[in-house]
Amino acid sequence: MKTIYISRAGQSLNLKLRQSGSKAKPTEELTTLVDPGDIVRWELDKDSGLTEITGIKESDNNKKKYRGSQNLLEGEPQKKGDVWEGKILSQSPGSEKFENYMIGFKIPNDPEEYWYDPKLQMR
Repeated sequence: MKTIYISRAGQSLNLKLRQSGSKAKPTEELTTLVDPGDIVRWELDKDSGLTEITGIKESDNNKKKYRGSQNLLEGEPQKKGDVWEGKILSQSPGSEKFENYMIGFKIPNDPEEYWYDPKLQMR
């Protein structure tokens, strides 16, 4: 299982991601390498600066910046308590194929929902 810990980059509306098992500091490099059949979990990091993750969804592939993106997830990720969980396809579409997706989130003292667009990439 891969866990992606999510936090806010300073006071901006950008996100930083940290992966389970990594000793590296959270980074704004938003590509997560995955293998066929992986379970991916998204959860708030400690002291994340966020109040909640509101959703995980596919990016709009009709937008120019998402061209080439393809679905690597088996269906939409589901909320399970305070975390979101999804499964990577069992059959690899090929090495380095990627999926842009959106993470919805809220910040303290702000009713707005914001979205940020990281990437999953097949090893």
